[in-house]
Amino acid sequence: MLLHTGGTLGMRPRQPDQALAPDEFGSTVLEYVPELNELADIEPRVLFNLDSTDLGPVHWKALARAVFEARDQCDGVVISHGTDALSYTAAALSFLLRNLPFPVVLTASQRPLADIHTDGRANLVGAVDLACSNIREVSVYFSGLLFRGNRVVKRSTFAFGAFHSPNFPPLAEIGTEIRISGKSLVAQGEFECSGDFDARLAVVWLQPGNDGGVLRALLETDVFGVLLVAPGMGNVPVEDTAVADAIRALVGSGRIVAMATQSASGNVDLTRYVGGRLAASSGAVGIGDMTLEAASVKLMFLAGSFAPATIAARLLEPIAGEVTPP
Repeated sequence: MLLHTGGTLGMRPRQPDQALAPDEFGSTVLEYVPELNELADIEPRVLFNLDSTDLGPVHWKALARAVFEARDQCDGVVISHGTDALSYTAAALSFLLRNLPFPVVLTASQRPLADIHTDGRANLVGAVDLACSNIREVSVYFSGLLFRGNRVVKRSTFAFGAFHSPNFPPLAEIGTEIRISGKSLVAQGEFECSGDFDARLAVVWLQPGNDGGVLRALLETDVFGVLLVAPGMGNVPVEDTAVADAIRALVGSGRIVAMATQSASGNVDLTRYVGGRLAASSGAVGIGDMTLEAASVKLMFLAGSFAPATIAARLLEPIAGEVTPP
């Protein structure tokens, strides 16, 4: 089953300024990529036709339900999606859909399918090919590489190799042959689709000179928590404790404060440096080696699906391979 949600893959330039906008997809995809029929019997469905930045929890749940309802109709699902927010949708689906009986592969493109230089045809062919494999988890296929869906980050708005997985190796690679790593998830029970999201999460970048004012202002909002993106392994200033004091106030008000890193790869460790220990003693928790996207979606998923008091304890417990256990 090929589920379309929108994005550059199915867009066309519109007059008068040639800005890319959603276009018909389900009725034309097999005309543009007829070789898909050589790999599988394709059933295209258009669920949405939106720019990926318009997709959120409501769409994630609808998409998960469509996959779940297809469990007796197909041997694999490919989801065409926009690149900009693809990593958020992939993470969300990995949390909603557990113990998958078939592959769910998200793919996208940097140029529209109708463009002569498009990367969309190769990405669709690779995604369908891998949706016929035994890699039974939510994944992302792009430019020859198959990644775990909740481990990817978009790293370029220009390159065809737009995605990478900073802290987890690819699940498969397509070159002159298909090489599968053997690191994919194994189902531990019955296939299920459940959970919800609470989007009232604030993501705050901690820059030098921050006096904690933005964090304190969040005390006057209804956010359930804050994902604080800090330098290094999750360090806060120690000479001026204003940020740490704001963290303590937020945690004291019943909110969760999770620490992420501004680094492109690596993990958060609040025990390594004094700044991290100050954050931890103020009540913050680290996100381990999760990506910023996966951590933000997981926090929303935990807040929407479980009791608030359990979020901190569950944050570093893997749901779908999104984090390496401590």
